[in-house]
Amino acid sequence: MRILGYQRPDGQRGIRNKVSIVFTTDCSRFVAQKLRLLFPEHTQVFGYPGGCAFQDGPVRKIVSLATHSSSAAALVLGLGCEGTDANQVAASVTATGRPAEALKIQEVGGDLIALEMASRILVRLIQGASMAERVEMDPADLVVGCECGGSDATSGLAANPVTGVAGDLLVQAGGTYLTEEVSELMGCADVLAARAANPQAAADIRQAIEEAERQCFEHGRFSWGYGNIAGGLTSIEEKSYGCLAKSGTQPLQGVLRRYGAERRRGYYICMEEPGSGTYAGDPEGINQFAAHGAHLAMFTTGCGTTTGGLIPVIKVIANPTRMQLIADNADFDATPIIRGERTAATMGPELYEEILAVAAGKLTKSEILGHFEA
Repeated sequence: MRILGYQRPDGQRGIRNKVSIVFTTDCSRFVAQKLRLLFPEHTQVFGYPGGCAFQDGPVRKIVSLATHSSSAAALVLGLGCEGTDANQVAASVTATGRPAEALKIQEVGGDLIALEMASRILVRLIQGASMAERVEMDPADLVVGCECGGSDATSGLAANPVTGVAGDLLVQAGGTYLTEEVSELMGCADVLAARAANPQAAADIRQAIEEAERQCFEHGRFSWGYGNIAGGLTSIEEKSYGCLAKSGTQPLQGVLRRYGAERRRGYYICMEEPGSGTYAGDPEGINQFAAHGAHLAMFTTGCGTTTGGLIPVIKVIANPTRMQLIADNADFDATPIIRGERTAATMGPELYEEILAVAAGKLTKSEILGHFEA
């Protein structure tokens, strides 16, 4: 399948071509969202709601998202009195060779004038993005993440294993596969350390899981919800081994703790930079993948979730009942595995082909429906 990507000045190649609208505080989010409504096909909106007080983690995250391979340019929208300065964020984006402009609502006279001025800027940036050079890509260029949300018994039995097979195929083709959710890997440190490509990766994954376990016990809160229990999961350990199933079988190359960290190709576990959260819930995980450079993500669910994000999301469902209830949101039907008609090994190559199709331009259901929880 032929994949034509978009060449960026910093050497990245993207599978989508959007202009980013970045708000630097909650007070500029309203105008940013209005602009997104005016240009829904060509823009994406995200930002840092807590930008009144500058914090390095969230700012690094929004800069990473604004310089993602699918981001052709950026309009950074501030109020004007917040610590997260729109001009500085825009300067960080232009340093990568992308066009970026900043606008502060207080300096131009309020929302209405800001909307008019920003609209004219966006037209110019969108026109420029439309001229982006197209380049041939192959599977080895792709970075793909995988998250699970609203897990039930079918997640660990079918949906996660089939994504693990697809992830293995991507790595074998020379690509990069990412998983996250370290707090859902309790009891899995020995298994993952045994797969580590080097002693440092083994030490890093042990440390990451131990840190997550300690925090869960200290705060009395585990990655465990009502839907998990209602869906047939009996313990956090059972959920963890179901989560492990999506990691595949390839060697663990390392643990990514910082956005933009240097990595080779292969399988990695990525983490959120401390204090960098800008959104609650499953979409935060999808955007975490994007901040680590993922082109797209697979998302498995048993209870059902409609999560979208800043990158295309391939929704994988293996629960036959849920598949009927939320079929409009599903991209890959893994229910034949639960029914005993197919296996993860035989369906994994089909999911891998879906990854390539989405990279080549096929829209996911969340993209078509406009799910953009960011």
